[in-house]
Amino acid sequence: MTAKKHADSEVATGAAMGAGIYSFPQAAQIVERNRDVSRAQIRRWMTVVKPPTQDKNTSATIGFLDLIGLEMVCRFRDRGASLQRVRRVLDGMRERFPDIQHPLAHESFYTDGHSVWIEFQGHAEEIVGNRKGQWAITSAIKTFAEEIQFVDERAASWDIAEWIEINPRICFGAPVVAGTRIPVRSIVASLAEDPPEEVARGFNLSVTRVKACAEFARHTA
Repeated sequence: MTAKKHADSEVATGAAMGAGIYSFPQAAQIVERNRDVSRAQIRRWMTVVKPPTQDKNTSATIGFLDLIGLEMVCRFRDRGASLQRVRRVLDGMRERFPDIQHPLAHESFYTDGHSVWIEFQGHAEEIVGNRKGQWAITSAIKTFAEEIQFVDERAASWDIAEWIEINPRICFGAPVVAGTRIPVRSIVASLAEDPPEEVARGFNLSVTRVKACAEFARHTA
């Protein structure tokens, strides 16, 4: 199948690159899934993660850690935090963790489904909720991003949906079928010509995974 050969070529390049690379529209498609938000809102949120540069020659690409940071801003906003509040959170993190280049992609956030805490000096301090500044024991609350895998406390990969993952070392960080190096877009392109059962055979995948790719594509179109 020609789509599979194309996927293998993309994977080889992405693995060598070792980092996710996204345009703003690509990043926006990923974070806006199932959210009632506009591109203008996401662009404003992006300025929190990656302030605009005055240099017109600077590339506008977004890295994997920037993408995770943008997703975190969206999650704060989903929980009712104002953008100004998110900026204060980020400023506080930069002050407390000056050596961390991408603080919003750091394994520091926890939630009970309503409030949000950040780990600081061995405790979790509430930064979004009704008791800001209060501390909690992290074992009693969930991580803010359980589906994101961290290595040395920094985001390393993201199980963005069932059977779908984003890994900056694979295919430039494009969404792939979990546990494989097959880009979701290759599956979707094949589904435009063949039924799920035939596509599944061609890529040596289960029909469930092929349909998961189609579902993910619908939410990020």
